[in-house]
Amino acid sequence: MTGTGRERDELPIPQGMPAVVPAPTGPAAPAGPGYGIDRAGRGSVGSRRRRWMAGMLASALTLVGLLGQAVPAQADVSKDPAPSLPSRAAQAAPGVSGLTPDAGLRSSAGRRTASVPPGTGITLGKPKAGPAPRMVEDPDPNNPPTCVPYISGQVTRNGTALARVDYLAEIVCNFYLAGAGQAYLIERTSGARYNGAVIAAAAPFYFSSYYYGYSIGAVLIDGRIYDGGRQLEIGFDLALQTLNGTPWGGCFALPAPQRYLTPCYGLGTSYLSVSIGSGVFSTGLPAYNPAAAIRDIPAIDLLTSHVGGQNDPASTARQNIVDTAAGLPAQTSDFSHVGRTSVNLDLDMLRGILSLHLQNGFNFRVTAIAGSRHGGTSRHYVGKAFDVDTVNGARVNASNPFNQAFKDACRAYGATEVLGPGDDADHGTHIHCAWPR
Repeated sequence: MTGTGRERDELPIPQGMPAVVPAPTGPAAPAGPGYGIDRAGRGSVGSRRRRWMAGMLASALTLVGLLGQAVPAQADVSKDPAPSLPSRAAQAAPGVSGLTPDAGLRSSAGRRTASVPPGTGITLGKPKAGPAPRMVEDPDPNNPPTCVPYISGQVTRNGTALARVDYLAEIVCNFYLAGAGQAYLIERTSGARYNGAVIAAAAPFYFSSYYYGYSIGAVLIDGRIYDGGRQLEIGFDLALQTLNGTPWGGCFALPAPQRYLTPCYGLGTSYLSVSIGSGVFSTGLPAYNPAAAIRDIPAIDLLTSHVGGQNDPASTARQNIVDTAAGLPAQTSDFSHVGRTSVNLDLDMLRGILSLHLQNGFNFRVTAIAGSRHGGTSRHYVGKAFDVDTVNGARVNASNPFNQAFKDACRAYGATEVLGPGDDADHGTHIHCAWPR
């Protein structure tokens, strides 16, 4: 992508990259040939799991009319229903927005069936009495009925603060069956607020009497607002149903660096469900520093003096932000009720200041954060409030048409104490937004 100023990183990620956060607990299959949940282990699934799977099958969804990725025209959807998936909803996270996926991530022809090494993928067991599974190509005794998942994606950075992530999950089998699947993004940044949560989910696919399906999605992560996104993992939920009652036999090694996030449930039965991960990868976003973003946005004007005219440059609004961006505490003013103290500015408040401009488009001037003189128990003194005296080029007073919209936006971003002209005598010339203690 020459001439765009963007860098593109292609997945898969180098083999062996450790997960920042452990995958969900349970006897997940290691990436080694010959591993499977053996026949003795199948009994440990338990009657509750079997009843759950029976309920899932009873409510299975037919392909026709469903949302999700359409099956190619040659698929036979007239006889067998597609299995259903667990509900996988994304956590609403500020700074993460959905995009139309890059269709170039997936080959227009899709993946084709091919011989896979023994001990690879998700395989069937010994067929029950009756017809064998219908193979896509001529049966080959060296190529048993097998399904192989493939997870891929790409990261496109735009400057230092934005990262676009396209993600794709595919399943390809060498025999006909019914299936459903969904790709999603898992936050894996250590210490991030949403660590371990699903932050985006693609449309699922469903098919019946076919051998291939895919789920594709894309998001834009704004690293100025979103606390995370530096390390992610693509997840893939799968539900597979044989058409003739043949049981599933084992879950074996996956194409590196993919890994099992859950055990394979349903081995020894005709219905199997499992979650698979891509392995953790980096987006290249820098460490989360909202104060640095505020400092560098001209439309967020930070006063370098005090409204009352006092001389204390160490506690001005701008110096509070500069100190915080450098990893230092902000200072209250020596002429305040609390004197000179050091406080850490609230992250939700900083995110709110950024969002007022980046999400709502307000230009404004911040006159005070931790510094200046306020009420004796003010949240300013604990780094949880800021004052604004200009919005969109107009001074804050009773006639400013942006007052109410600005106050409403502060509340939407978590402020619980919002005051301005008309609320009381102390706030006739500025808007005060404060976050919970």
